[in-house]
Amino acid sequence: MNFSLFLLPPMILIFIVFLKIGFIFFGGGYVAIPVIYKELVVNLHLLTEQQFIDGTAISQLTPGPIAIIATFAGYCIAGVGGAVIGTFAMFLPGSILMFIISKNYEKIKNSIMATKILNKTIPAIVGLLISTSLHIGKNLITDLIGFFAFILSAILLIRFKVSPVILIFIFAIIGFLTQ
Repeated sequence: MNFSLFLLPPMILIFIVFLKIGFIFFGGGYVAIPVIYKELVVNLHLLTEQQFIDGTAISQLTPGPIAIIATFAGYCIAGVGGAVIGTFAMFLPGSILMFIISKNYEKIKNSIMATKILNKTIPAIVGLLISTSLHIGKNLITDLIGFFAFILSAILLIRFKVSPVILIFIFAIIGFLTQ
């Protein structure tokens, strides 16, 4: 943990953390989830595990889930200003990169180097997602209904390609009815 970060004003801290996350935000938003978790929950303790889980769950019900996580986390840490700064900082590196790529697309579209980089990065991303899922899951699956929800949703998602939105909706209703 970097204790010098705690000396920064909250808005600057939020900007730095989400800017750093924004640098690895390429290849799909879900790449950022393990990094957000590690930075905000494990390293800096700016969010509790429950806040992170709640923010992730809420974000899955909306368009642009990763933007919602950045907005939610920024808001939890520093209110509306934190939400704006977190979201802006998260998308700044990607926006700059897209501008650069757009300007140089013809030069890089058939690049062997770019293909090699992506082919080696994707397995690491899958590992990060599995690791974060297992870490969060061990704290959430605490009873038979939770275990049933985990197994059934995995089967429905993987085998039958049921939409995650439908699964979240169904299990939200089940959770409401079993409380």
